[in-house]
Amino acid sequence: MSKARTQLDYSRRLLKVVQVLWQNPTRQFTTAQLAEIAHFSPFHFHRVYREMMGETVAATQQRLRLHFASRDLACEHLSQERVAQRAGYQSSAAFVRAFAAAYGVTPGAYRRQHLNALQVKNTLENTMYSIEFRTLSSPINLAARRHLGAYLKIGEAFSHLELAVNQLPLVPNPRWFGLFYDDPANVQQGIIGAELRSDACVEICEQAELPADFHKTQIPAGRYALIEHRGAYSELDRAYQWLIGTWLPQSGEVPLPLPGIELYLNDPCNTEPKDLRTEIWLAIAG
Repeated sequence: MSKARTQLDYSRRLLKVVQVLWQNPTRQFTTAQLAEIAHFSPFHFHRVYREMMGETVAATQQRLRLHFASRDLACEHLSQERVAQRAGYQSSAAFVRAFAAAYGVTPGAYRRQHLNALQVKNTLENTMYSIEFRTLSSPINLAARRHLGAYLKIGEAFSHLELAVNQLPLVPNPRWFGLFYDDPANVQQGIIGAELRSDACVEICEQAELPADFHKTQIPAGRYALIEHRGAYSELDRAYQWLIGTWLPQSGEVPLPLPGIELYLNDPCNTEPKDLRTEIWLAIAG
């Protein structure tokens, strides 16, 4: 079998694992169970997964468990012990250690920060973001994988992109973007035809043929206002609230009817959530 066909075969087999992990993010799978899904021996699966996904499968599972735990901590009715259990941790102490290492604060402190942000009326006005204006002289061409459902789960679509990079005509040092088409407050999730729509994207050459399951899209040339958020992806809603709810009405700028745009400046596979850097772009009239 040729190298290209081998990579394609491995990608298809690992996609089954990615789907299982994202559909069951808080369940603890053994390496043997996941290897069986991908039809590898455990010995080979561990090495193939790490090479193609950029992290061990154990690291992926812990990252997903903590990712969804950060969402659960925003729910007052869930105790910290229950959040730990839902995240697949047998003891609260193990959960606290893992969460604090990844997010920079204990789960209790993280919850208090979130609740304070909701309770203090002027929190958004006091949030410190610096606006930057950027003009694109030409469009950015993207290969996109569509995701339907909660934005918090778009990582599955990005995993599909990662497994297909050898099949995509990427530009040198490609940038990775997320495009978000709907306001979660206005879309009732779980009803057929009303799911949130988003695209996981990577930068490609203009003239490009894409594999099945991917489509071409662009970020148009034009003028953008942007801010940089530092921290977990589950906290990005606060940055959007500040940019669109606080800054925009006072700015005198006119927004254009384009999706929300996120540019990811570092890799969640090798960066702790507290250190993630994300630019949020808002298209505005020139």
